[in-house]
Amino acid sequence: MSATKARNQFFDILTWVSMGNNAVIKKDNIELAILSPRKTKTDWAGLRKVMDDVKGSFKDFDINDSPLRGKKAKTWLKRVSSYKF
Repeated sequence: MSATKARNQFFDILTWVSMGNNAVIKKDNIELAILSPRKTKTDWAGLRKVMDDVKGSFKDFDINDSPLRGKKAKTWLKRVSSYKF
């Protein structure tokens, strides 16, 4: 929905979101925000399982091999910042 519509119908949108829905707010056809219901509980057991699953996944990763380290970092960042998403 447009930002103008969101402004004009804010309380209706809040009611809709309180029923478990998400509202995507756009300006000039570009998504700016997502209004979503507040999560009331953290799934600690699920978080612990995911953390256990990824443990050791990065054992072969060396931060010194990162393109953000070293003399070529500026060149790499310049090239990446010109990508069109």
